[in-house]
Amino acid sequence: MRLHPPAPILHRETTEKCVVSGYDIEAKTCVYVNTYAIGRDPECWDNPDEFLPERFIESSIDFRGHDFELIPFGAGRRICPGISMGAATTELVLANLLYSFDWELPAGKNREDIDMATKPGLTVHKKNHLCLVPKISDQVSRMLI
Repeated sequence: MRLHPPAPILHRETTEKCVVSGYDIEAKTCVYVNTYAIGRDPECWDNPDEFLPERFIESSIDFRGHDFELIPFGAGRRICPGISMGAATTELVLANLLYSFDWELPAGKNREDIDMATKPGLTVHKKNHLCLVPKISDQVSRMLI
């Protein structure tokens, strides 16, 4: 969700006059938060373009809108109302897929062949679909016998 946020641009309206990076912003001004760029900002992340899930093991950063380095569901009063359901559903589906299957690349493909490029748009979509081959895991095959 850091590298591929569901909504790469969030729009907000300022509630009061403020200064951002030396610019005076009037109250009730429409501003855009580029969550896509924040997730790739080298000032916020070491090796920002690398997929390193272990970076979160010792980190206190949370995706629930309190840490502005990672705001895939927005933040503040306008945070996504479905954040709890979305997080629980994602965790459940991912856990079941990882438990039930061993995943392999198609024959002749290497990790280096995976293209993570995205298409521009209101939501982030991969330019080329990820293609994996699922094999029933040993744990599941023992339960089926």
